[in-house]
Amino acid sequence: MKNLPNWLEIDPEVRGALDSGRPVVALESSVWALGLPRPMNLEVALETCAAIRDRGAVPAVVGIREGKARVGLSRADLEALCGRQETDKIGVGDLPGVLLHERHGATTVSASLKLARRVGIEVFVTGGLGGVHPEWQRHLDISSDLGELTRTRCLTVCSGVKSVLDTPATVEMIETLGIPLALYRTDHFPCFFASGFEIGIGFRVDSPREAAAAHRLALEAVGCGLVVASPAPAESRIPTADITEWLREGLLRAELENRGAKELTPFLLDYLARASDGATLETYRALLVSNAALGAEIALELADMQAEVPA
Repeated sequence: MKNLPNWLEIDPEVRGALDSGRPVVALESSVWALGLPRPMNLEVALETCAAIRDRGAVPAVVGIREGKARVGLSRADLEALCGRQETDKIGVGDLPGVLLHERHGATTVSASLKLARRVGIEVFVTGGLGGVHPEWQRHLDISSDLGELTRTRCLTVCSGVKSVLDTPATVEMIETLGIPLALYRTDHFPCFFASGFEIGIGFRVDSPREAAAAHRLALEAVGCGLVVASPAPAESRIPTADITEWLREGLLRAELENRGAKELTPFLLDYLARASDGATLETYRALLVSNAALGAEIALELADMQAEVPA
């Protein structure tokens, strides 16, 4: 691996795995800092990393620590991140300012993808993508995740988009941007906590090997990585009608409290957790661990494909 800039650090285990061709799976850090309550956030972070290790890959959580971008957070780093009362939410466009002013921060999908690809990681895992926010007709609010997906060469495993978003509008934006989309063992676009719905874009893949092959074709034909949308485990899903009603209530509350754009997603996730008596948190746990396992399996297939290429 080439020398890194002084603002970017890579964990020795992650560097060793990349140098030797072993599979590595990157993860964002904002889900642990902002998406789940303490102490559950640390429990699920460790469980998710363990799911990747159990399948023979190396986890690499991405974050900002002491003013440096870090690819591969240690357990001590995760404990500090998950225990911190307030943490900056860092999107890709925020990186220069955060690094300049040497702040701590938790990276979203867009920033994590940028940093993971900077060090040569090919597979990234998250819970749900950012996208088009509700009532975008009145106030245009579209996550930088979608723009970064058009530029990255990482394969991204997710369970669709976060349930607090306008899912149909986000799917339309995915199509408009030409982001290659694979639906994993389903004909429906996953809706995070709930069951999915039929869409006219994307294509089905039924194995990690097929997803890996589709990713390679996406890189060659389109020039960006594949998004693999995998539903939450069936036993953990919540009825769509319940999620819709809780979201309606949460959005009204957010408007009354003047929640800003960056506050909205964590606020709504917290509202859903309280309205569901914790059911959404358990679904979140299940889909994060499931996606991590799938990402590791795809990473192994990609490593095997690379090893099969003649020298």
